[in-house]
Amino acid sequence: MNIKLFSTVILLFSFQLFFAQETKTDTIKLATKTTITTVTTIKDTVKVAAVVAPKLATNEEKEALKKEAKALKDKIKSEKKALREANKIEKEKKAFEKKQKAFEKRQGKILSSEKSINKIKSKISNEERNLIKLKEKFEQKKSKGKLNSTEIERENIKISKRQIKINKLEKDLDKAEQKLQRVRD
Repeated sequence: MNIKLFSTVILLFSFQLFFAQETKTDTIKLATKTTITTVTTIKDTVKVAAVVAPKLATNEEKEALKKEAKALKDKIKSEKKALREANKIEKEKKAFEKKQKAFEKRQGKILSSEKSINKIKSKISNEERNLIKLKEKFEQKKSKGKLNSTEIERENIKISKRQIKINKLEKDLDKAEQKLQRVRD
């Protein structure tokens, strides 16, 4: 029991030594030959150096620091200006692409409308040809005297249905032409 306890304590102690953090000592040398030693993190070292540096710096060093700061500010301003210009160009490019896409969409609608108009016109011409043929057949049968009154009424109903279909197609044609006009405007 004592051996287990003793070996556990030694094991824990060795883990603690193995994973322990090291303390680093950083030294900063300034222009006035003053050395500052800190036993903390790097951020604290920078803070201490920033506080001590203005007190020990000469006028020439201060002027050099001011020029460097001014140069950095100018560089940042120029980078911001370049970034704004790039954003402006990107926006213009997107606007142009949007307009181009809208134009292509409009052209597609125009083509589609023209195609549907041509399709309706061909249907109308086919229906008119069929109506003429139907009337000719009716007149031939009527002139031969082979039709009675009920058959004559049936043939008249067929002819009137064809005429109604042609009228409906003409209305559809008018609607399609109006739609094409709206798209073109």
